[in-house]
Amino acid sequence: MAMYKDAALVLEGGGMRGAYRSGVLDVMLDNGLKFGGYAGTSAGATHLCNYLSEQRERNRRIDVVHSANKRYMGWSNLIRTGDFFEVEYCYNEIPRIIDPFDFEKFRENAMQSEFYAAASNLETGLAEYLLTRDLDKHEDMEKIRASSSPALLSHIVQLDGMKFLDGDIADSIPFEIMAKKGFAKQVVIVTRPAGYVKKPYTLFPLYKFIYRKYPKYVEAVRTRHIRYNQCLKTLDEWCNRGTAFRIRPSEPFKIDRLEKDKSKLVKLYDLGVKDATALLPKLIEFLER
Repeated sequence: MAMYKDAALVLEGGGMRGAYRSGVLDVMLDNGLKFGGYAGTSAGATHLCNYLSEQRERNRRIDVVHSANKRYMGWSNLIRTGDFFEVEYCYNEIPRIIDPFDFEKFRENAMQSEFYAAASNLETGLAEYLLTRDLDKHEDMEKIRASSSPALLSHIVQLDGMKFLDGDIADSIPFEIMAKKGFAKQVVIVTRPAGYVKKPYTLFPLYKFIYRKYPKYVEAVRTRHIRYNQCLKTLDEWCNRGTAFRIRPSEPFKIDRLEKDKSKLVKLYDLGVKDATALLPKLIEFLER
């Protein structure tokens, strides 16, 4: 496998749109690409776990097969437990019983390279980048859950005296932090096609009411679309100057953030495989330049 120590692999969140990213990552695994650093937000963080465990198609199985189970995600879970994604099923039964996760391989790779899960700190409204090295340890698995617990649909996750929810609000595409950590090149996988512009949250009044004890977080929600759109512009600039390489859907698609339609998810995965295969020569050239 080829190790690129000066490069970071960065994954956007995006819920079930991540089925696209699953296809891209499998092509990268097939070609033995390893990076000096990794950073992911929300579903991007969970997908990186399977990349570091080198389990090809495990992301695809979770996106397409396991997600169809009502215990994986559903309104009944929210009513019954307070979490749309059932914690016991997603973070214990799937990785330890139903579809065993390779904890040892993950730990081996995460010790060689830095892996950060981006989560939103409710009290500061800022992103925290949680260094994750051993998912066999409860506290590290909780870091992934903190990054992946969507607001309005999840209990607040508490770690080290801090309160967290999904990292999307604070830093949807954490490539700038990886440059600050010393990585000269960024390989960034986003889940929106070219031309996408994020709009303000229509549910902002609900956020404002439910999280009224956390005014800085509420302000981060209010300004998220502004920061996200600026982030895309910055990524454009970095790609143009040769310090970032972006992979994004080459075709428009309609899919819900909480999509359960298997055929749509499979098509999105296949698009990821197609795009990554087409871009692979340019990606290798970028990494070896």
